[in-house]
Amino acid sequence: MYVPRNELEIHAICLGKKVCIKMDRKYTRKHIWVKEEDGYLKIGITDYAQKSLREKISLIEIDKNSTVGDEVAEGEQFGIIYSLPYANMDNMRLECMTFKLTAPCSGKIVMINPKVVENPRIVNSDPYGEGWIVKLEPTKKEMEELISPKKYKKLIEIPDTSPFEVL
Repeated sequence: MYVPRNELEIHAICLGKKVCIKMDRKYTRKHIWVKEEDGYLKIGITDYAQKSLREKISLIEIDKNSTVGDEVAEGEQFGIIYSLPYANMDNMRLECMTFKLTAPCSGKIVMINPKVVENPRIVNSDPYGEGWIVKLEPTKKEMEELISPKKYKKLIEIPDTSPFEVL
């Protein structure tokens, strides 16, 4: 069945950039998206997050839970994303931005996307498709903390403190 494109996604303007928000998933306030598929949760970063990193993604590092089968708690950091270095001419140094990957709910990591580990820039070109990062088997239904696409749109349209750090 054909569904008009405007019913599959909505857009927001944030920091002067057009940001896509997919309607078929839930979001966290920390710019992680979650999509239920076959009893698992596919997890990635939002279009807003990847566009806010200033430069293209150069590295995705899955840290504490680096192997399939490891448990992760809701809100726990399981990895970090690094942008390419860029010149900060005001401070006369090279910097890069980072983004902490946090679990949207408790569960067991059942798959790490090998494509994004090998080629992290996939997240820049396709954050909601091939750019997913991990699949999680949820241990509890903590989905109440996730927000709808429309609430996420309102969240990113309000200037707030950045979830990104400069190294």
